[in-house]
Amino acid sequence: MNRIDAILRDPVFPRIKAAVIGATGLAYYADKDAALAERINRRLSDKPTLGLAAYLAQLAGEGPTGPEYQALINELTVGETFFFRYAEQFEALCAVAIPECLRRNRESRLLRIWSAGCSIGPEAYTLEILLKRHFAEQLRDWQVSIVGTDLNASFIETARRGVYGNWAVRGLDPAVLAECFDRQGDLWAVKPRFREWTSFSVFNLVDGPLPNYPRGLGALDVVLCRNVMIYFDEPTRTRLLENLHEVLVPNGWLVVGHAETGQQVNSLFTPVPVPGATLYRKPRPGCAPAAAMAATATPAFMASPFVEPFPAAEPKSTEPKPPAKRSTAAASSTRLRAATVKPAAPPTPQPPMPSPASPPVPASDGDRAAALDACIALAERNRLDPVAHFRLGLLEEELGVGDPIAAFKRALYLDSDFALADYHLALAYWRRGKLAPAQRHFRNARATVAAHDATELVAEGGGLTVAELRSMIDLWFSGEEP
Repeated sequence: MNRIDAILRDPVFPRIKAAVIGATGLAYYADKDAALAERINRRLSDKPTLGLAAYLAQLAGEGPTGPEYQALINELTVGETFFFRYAEQFEALCAVAIPECLRRNRESRLLRIWSAGCSIGPEAYTLEILLKRHFAEQLRDWQVSIVGTDLNASFIETARRGVYGNWAVRGLDPAVLAECFDRQGDLWAVKPRFREWTSFSVFNLVDGPLPNYPRGLGALDVVLCRNVMIYFDEPTRTRLLENLHEVLVPNGWLVVGHAETGQQVNSLFTPVPVPGATLYRKPRPGCAPAAAMAATATPAFMASPFVEPFPAAEPKSTEPKPPAKRSTAAASSTRLRAATVKPAAPPTPQPPMPSPASPPVPASDGDRAAALDACIALAERNRLDPVAHFRLGLLEEELGVGDPIAAFKRALYLDSDFALADYHLALAYWRRGKLAPAQRHFRNARATVAAHDATELVAEGGGLTVAELRSMIDLWFSGEEP
């Protein structure tokens, strides 16, 4: 019997497994006994006379911050990462989230970002590189803090050194390499000017209290927690998401990995879709996550089909409209500002419909059917209300049923200046591979908001501003001037 088989058969092994998962949240190993045993064996390779019972006693005596516990954690965690990993998410931050933070914080001149589960540091340094390359003038005289944390102490030591091999900088443009790194033989060191705002510390996302203001983990504008929760079980993910929600300021932004989206995130945050990525935004106090935005999330596995940038912007489409339009210039302005105003209630009692205060997708099939029936019934009773048809389209698109394109078209027929209806109709066409009408309705949405003040709220946007919607639309026109 080899050593790993002996570890697996030892009656103490399940206790070590439970202790490690409980201390670290690494439920990834719950059904991977062989992998866990192999990593324990690495730690015992120079301790051939130490049995599992004695090893468990040592771990218990030290606790998760002890040297042997940390050494085992180092074996269990993954350090493979590189600069500008998942570039689409960084592009989305630059196009949407960071400009919003700069507008929101223009009085305080503070910007706080957390790279949670930062591994060996490239994510945190990438953020400082982006901020200084794209927002240097806007951030002049600002106090900027980028905190990187990880459970693995050896990763944090590497991050603090800021020196990496070719693997970590692979694919970077030579100009970026020359500007941001110093060559040291076969290694690349982050230049001092791109390390001024970034600090690192060991922190356990499972056990560490949040908010944690002494560590700078509170009142945050942006949190990146990517490819961390995939290692946790559902209760741990739920608890962590609640903590991340707590450390963000109202309207703050969360970025998670492509495999970490879903109802748990949507129940706390408002999804904001951009090409190739979805950002998540903490609603303002008193506002629940908005279904209007949650239903827009572009599937992360879908690469943008727009291989070439859209051609130059065209005038807004002049498709036939109904003879008597409900919207006027004044009504359009009101629609953009009054994001929280609901349509007037009809005189007869009605069943509830999904609203910005409701989760985007009910938990069970029965709930889904009931919500859809309520939406359909309300749209039928309020045939001249564009919002009722818009919300029906959102739910149909989210559930993959009905004809959401027709619902969005009905909303636009009733109000041709309904910017989000144009935007969602464009997304619906794009998802179905119909690129020409998608381009047309993205342009229509952009033309609708062009004349409005950047700070106005967009109707049915759950706190989305005109400036933010413009940024989201502009991402679909890569290469064009806004």
